[in-house]
Amino acid sequence: MTIKSSWKVVLTGLFCLLLIQPVFSEEEKKEGEHDWLVKHPTIQKLLKLHNAERARNGMPALTLNTKMCLEAQEHANWMAQTGYYQHSNLPWPEIIFQGPTSAAAAVNGWIASPAHHSIMLTGSQAGFGYMVLNGNYYWVGVFK
Repeated sequence: MTIKSSWKVVLTGLFCLLLIQPVFSEEEKKEGEHDWLVKHPTIQKLLKLHNAERARNGMPALTLNTKMCLEAQEHANWMAQTGYYQHSNLPWPEIIFQGPTSAAAAVNGWIASPAHHSIMLTGSQAGFGYMVLNGNYYWVGVFK
């Protein structure tokens, strides 16, 4: 049986792709690996408060996205550690807040701002993060 040379190239390419596919390893994320964040009471409170506001506006509930929570948390940490209060370069609509000392106060502040409120009502997934450092509170929400 002979294979035309163009098919040999295609088959060789496919074989190479199979060889370079990532192999599951210890570094792969395990189920529940980031529960410390997504199940944290403050993150759950942010989700509950956002979903209550969305329900008042006839919107479906958000679900937490672990990757988005990790990114939001990383940005909250960065703001607290550097003292810079600014938006990130994350690829999702984002709301941030510095100052409020509770999840409820942060969400109420976002609700009071038409621009932030409209972002709260977008998407179906969200990620939240917050950080407290030296008595300063930083809050982050991202949506898709």
